[in-house]
Amino acid sequence: MNAGVPIVATRVGGVPDVVNPSNAILVPAEDPRAIAAALAEVKRDAPGAANRAARARERLLQSFSLAAWLGAIDGVYKAAHK
Repeated sequence: MNAGVPIVATRVGGVPDVVNPSNAILVPAEDPRAIAAALAEVKRDAPGAANRAARARERLLQSFSLAAWLGAIDGVYKAAHK
């Protein structure tokens, strides 16, 4: 996400909580053909892939930046202190 390159990822664990179809191509786990097809789509639709990569970087900055995490932690401490 930080590198600004297209993301192809498998739908395992918490991956779908971090990226979604608007900012990555998600494929089933252990499906080499789906991964190959997704990589081919990135190559075939470079503008679409670049748009998804840009949206992924925006999500990173909004949700996972140091400022976002510090704000969330601060909120937890403030809520616990009340």
